[in-house]
Amino acid sequence: MTLNRIAAALAMALSAPAAFAGPSLFNWQWTYQHTGTAASQAQGSEILSFDTLNRRLWVIGTDANVSSPVGRSGIDVLDLSGALVNSINLQSVGGVNSVAIANGQAAVAITAPVKTNAGVVQFYNTSSFASIGSVTVGANPDSVTYTPDGSKLLVANEGEPTNYTGAPDPVGSVSIIDASTLASTTADFSSFNSQAAALRTAGVRLLDPTKLTTAGYTPPTVAQDLEPEYIAVSKDGSTAAVTLQEANAVAFVDIATSTVTSIKALGLKDHSLPGNGLDVSDRDGTGTNILNGQIQNWNVKGIYMPDGIASFTQNGQQFYVTANEGDSRADWPGYNDEVRVGSATIDPALNTALTAAHGSDWKTNNDKLNRLTVSTSGDLDGDGDLDQLQAYGARSFSILDANGNLVFDSGDQLEQIIKTQFMPSTSCTLATAGCLWDDTRSDNKGPEPESAVIGQVGSDTLLFLGLERSNAVMVWNLNDRTAPSFVEMIYHTGDVGPEGLSFFTDGGYGYLAVSSEVSGSTALYRTAAPVPVPAAVWLLGSALGALGLSRRRAKARQG
Repeated sequence: MTLNRIAAALAMALSAPAAFAGPSLFNWQWTYQHTGTAASQAQGSEILSFDTLNRRLWVIGTDANVSSPVGRSGIDVLDLSGALVNSINLQSVGGVNSVAIANGQAAVAITAPVKTNAGVVQFYNTSSFASIGSVTVGANPDSVTYTPDGSKLLVANEGEPTNYTGAPDPVGSVSIIDASTLASTTADFSSFNSQAAALRTAGVRLLDPTKLTTAGYTPPTVAQDLEPEYIAVSKDGSTAAVTLQEANAVAFVDIATSTVTSIKALGLKDHSLPGNGLDVSDRDGTGTNILNGQIQNWNVKGIYMPDGIASFTQNGQQFYVTANEGDSRADWPGYNDEVRVGSATIDPALNTALTAAHGSDWKTNNDKLNRLTVSTSGDLDGDGDLDQLQAYGARSFSILDANGNLVFDSGDQLEQIIKTQFMPSTSCTLATAGCLWDDTRSDNKGPEPESAVIGQVGSDTLLFLGLERSNAVMVWNLNDRTAPSFVEMIYHTGDVGPEGLSFFTDGGYGYLAVSSEVSGSTALYRTAAPVPVPAAVWLLGSALGALGLSRRRAKARQG
């Protein structure tokens, strides 16, 4: 970015109104379709990151393409006009999971061809696309995140098994890599192996060894059981908050010492309370609309199980936002913690309570709880029947304080907003223009809030919440963290299944880039008006820093 462009951006911002006007804060600019392109390309779109130095988006492909000969084989680099600038062929290296960019350096997380083996983070120069080194990390590196100053890269090594029948079960961990030297350290969970009983008592959802189906199989240790998903870093760069989705917990890591300092269980959400209703069936009412107005309270608990996590500060205090998607361990042979309510054995005391609350047909009626998928962790006393109905995910986003304590939860607002504002009066599916939901997922995790990204637009702290089972991104204003307000729904017909989000500012405007894994497309949205002064001033400072860094690098190359 030149000084003339920076001055123009600042002048534009200074002349902008103090608040945004019009019905939409963000407007769609373009969509790039990755599927069906050359073998070296991404073959889809799942995670993306913006390179501020060169004003480009780096995009990796999707899980759905892994089995194809060219599946998930590369990275596509797009400019802000939506044109393909370059592709990096990674067809032979393994599964490409995530990308993050800071200070002209791109970090790409790659799972080994044998998933349970050690993975790799490959680093690139974002100007030349040249490889500048690689670092061996833990098994199945699932996401990468730079600290705010870009000096360190944090890697969530998920360490998933391929089965629970005797295959290796690698440990979960967080790798911490110095961005300059590529020296790495590891924060793992081995110190918690002796604390399994205490963690369970505290509410950490560890694997239940009684549900393993292979005789003689040794249950995993705590370190093997915990599977880091996403990482958010505190503003001062000292602490990382790491989601442990299946365990329904968040871990906190001291970055300087590479130590997991605590594991915070997130507890259960009570869907019987006002404002915490949910749609529990995919076969209720008529048509395929979301419950046809019957979102209501049920005697059900929700397991938060966050996936995405983001960091923000207010009044000098640190907070985190979680996207409470939910996830089971049913994908791996030898263990299954899912059961449909209609097929479950129910404890007599729970049956009495559910009958009193919902009628004698609560378990058999498709309009009631028959279809809902719940977890076997609801068997609280280990006698083989369910003492609680525990549904996967909380169908919400939550705000946590610096210690992981709940400050706010959005209750049932996600489903209520979709139903009242974005559902046609007749049946629809995601293929229908303007329809953001159909009823097929109501019995299992609902809208599935997947990803969370924070953006500062003027004086407003905005949350961008990707809803995986729709084609939309919700925008919330977090200025009042105890009562966030809904701003708008961002979507474009044909872009389905948002997975990766990236918010950035450029040329005086705010942008949101969205990777949609179902449609295999990347979309770009831009604020309808220039970013107000505070963000533009920040843009000026960051752009000058990037320009100075670029000139210093050029000088160093010449020397």
